[in-house]
Amino acid sequence: MNYQYIKTLLKNIKNKNPNILVIGDIMLDHYITGDVKRISPEAPVPVLNYKTEKKVLGGAGNVASNLSNLGAKVSIGSIIGDDESGDSIKKLLKDINASSSLIINIDYSHTTKKTRFISQGIQLLRLDNDSSRYLPKDIVSMENKILKNIVLFDCLIISDYDKGVCSVKTIKKIINRANEFDVPVYVDPKGSDWGKYENATSITPNKKEIENELNVKLVDDIDFEKAGKEMIDKLQLQSCLITRGSKGMTYVDKDITIHQKVNKKEVFDVSGAGDTVIACFAACSVSKIKVKEFIELSSDLSSEVVTHVGTIPFSLNMIEKKYA
Repeated sequence: MNYQYIKTLLKNIKNKNPNILVIGDIMLDHYITGDVKRISPEAPVPVLNYKTEKKVLGGAGNVASNLSNLGAKVSIGSIIGDDESGDSIKKLLKDINASSSLIINIDYSHTTKKTRFISQGIQLLRLDNDSSRYLPKDIVSMENKILKNIVLFDCLIISDYDKGVCSVKTIKKIINRANEFDVPVYVDPKGSDWGKYENATSITPNKKEIENELNVKLVDDIDFEKAGKEMIDKLQLQSCLITRGSKGMTYVDKDITIHQKVNKKEVFDVSGAGDTVIACFAACSVSKIKVKEFIELSSDLSSEVVTHVGTIPFSLNMIEKKYA
């Protein structure tokens, strides 16, 4: 897919300006970079000399960043703590013109934050500070806000990172309500109970996730096609898009199967590649872009994202550099 064609597709999405709600676990990704020139005399560990740091939207927030860059209007339904990380998330959402009106603030748990220490493009350590599980009243409060507003959106994305926002009861209610109003639901799954995604529009598991869910080993195109069809039948979906890492992706629906290959590239960090795929998939689908075209676009954009260190959304600048 050439640069001008990509620009044309992105222009089509921007002209449609789809209104999309992302529901799921939002987190703050914090990157601290520096140089390592010696080993600590206190223990056999590298000493990182601080240079820079940055904070970006992670989890469902990275899906929102991708959607904003694609030209969509974005809202987030989630739960965050009443803390510095939560404030950072709200500011970052404002920076990409994403609405946080469906986010619930809580004061008994902190916001999920992942801090990565990096030197010369290599991740030395990741420090996770996950939120605790949320109280039922707060899940219900978020759920009620979302249920009241579903009719306003062109589609929903469930960005499940298994941190507590996407409870079984909540996701089932949201999908049922969306179906009542013919609002498509696209799911990036996680965890062991995929039954909650039943009757969604589509699901976008990676190879390992669908192998675990179906208890199979996928090797060739035929295996992936069978797995996609089994997933559709099992959860009563319209389609299934399986990401296959360096092997590309496989798309299956009742009419067609597409095995999209990618040119092998150096992979620095797979963080966020799935977020780019589902954002592109959903935005293109509701913008009425043809299946073959949005599969190619999803493949192109996600394959660029993994060549960068850290959680990073697609950007037009990234594509411009590729074709410069």
